Amino acid sequence: MLLFLIILVTVWLIGVAHETISFYYLNPRRIKKLMEKQGVRGPKPRPLIGNLQEMAALISSSTSKPIHSIHHDIVTRLLPHYVLWSKQYGKRYIYWNGFEPRMCLTDTNMIKELLTKYSSLSGKSWLQQQGAKNFIGCGLLMANGDDWHHQRHLLTPSFINGDKLKSYARQTVECTKNMIQSLQNAAILDSAGDKKNHEVEISQYMARLTADIISRIEFGTSYEKGKTIFQLLTTLQQRCAQASRHLCLPGSRFFPSKYNKDIKLLKAEVEKLIMEIIESRKVCVEIGRSDTYGNDLLGVLLNEMILNKKK
Repeated sequence: MLLFLIILVTVWLIGVAHETISFYYLNPRRIKKLMEKQGVRGPKPRPLIGNLQEMAALISSSTSKPIHSIHHDIVTRLLPHYVLWSKQYGKRYIYWNGFEPRMCLTDTNMIKELLTKYSSLSGKSWLQQQGAKNFIGCGLLMANGDDWHHQRHLLTPSFINGDKLKSYARQTVECTKNMIQSLQNAAILDSAGDKKNHEVEISQYMARLTADIISRIEFGTSYEKGKTIFQLLTTLQQRCAQASRHLCLPGSRFFPSKYNKDIKLLKAEVEKLIMEIIESRKVCVEIGRSDTYGNDLLGVLLNEMILNKKK
């Protein structure tokens, strides 16, 4: 019996080792050779991390320099590796985000052909889905194939209905006006309340504006809870970004790190608040206080879900 267990464990370990080596080394090597045969080349990847280190160094170098003039050439500053490698390897090249290949196309005809003929084959990769699953989940932004089409079908009514879009626009304008007024007051008055024109850092105002718009459109009458959810999601996004840096290492997502612990707690709090909003709306419908789940985006999704269940 003991010998049988030893053999079983040994076979399992060999299988795990083979799958790990194939996933992280053999498959990337095979893809690289296939692409080179077709004339598609790119920067040489390093084991596990691919070209991430080079990308980080280039971005750090470009963003550390001050912007001397206002212009629209954002790609050169924020994504300098695209500019550099497209000059070195041409209009189509391959680079490596960890152990996953990324094809970069700068030829408009190739991009058009990809989006029209092969759009069903494109989608989010394993690293993208794993890195964002605790923040974005398996929603429209991260879905592939049939799941993507199904979720898009559910969301479409919210964005093709003219009246709904007009209401979203009104809410956006209202939030923006409030933000502009706050900026004007901040630019005129200093911290002591004295009148004095001075520069104002607008990043916090823009973040607050985004939170206000999303909270009003997504949660409507549950606006205050929506703002709390947005604040929690902002922190959750930061933790997910920190944790995803180690996804290239085998088994890293299972490590009991501080990031993973924080992610678990934040995710539970967000889910709790969302469920409270949903339950309160379900109660309102059940007792007859309302005949719908709301006209905001959350209400549209809930109404669509109930209709699908009835069908």
